[in-house]
Amino acid sequence: MCFKAMKSSGFDIENTHLQDIERIQKLVLLVMVAFVCCYKVGIYLNLISPIKIKKHGRKAKSIFKYGLDYIASVLLNPLNQNNINATKFLSST
Repeated sequence: MCFKAMKSSGFDIENTHLQDIERIQKLVLLVMVAFVCCYKVGIYLNLISPIKIKKHGRKAKSIFKYGLDYIASVLLNPLNQNNINATKFLSST
């Protein structure tokens, strides 16, 4: 799940074209922290409002994607800009 999130399903890390190993290490660390934050938000949201189950029995989206979509909508929605302190939201305090 984490590998998929780092590649095509979320962060698209391969399009950075970084070559310096130290920069790659820092980027991967930052992406891992973001992955954990998205996953934790997804778990919390799934408790409040469970992800819909499709006819074939699997969830409509992953817990990671559920959290990522929510965080993106909160941070990128211009209506929320005045109501939410982004730093406080991201620090989970």
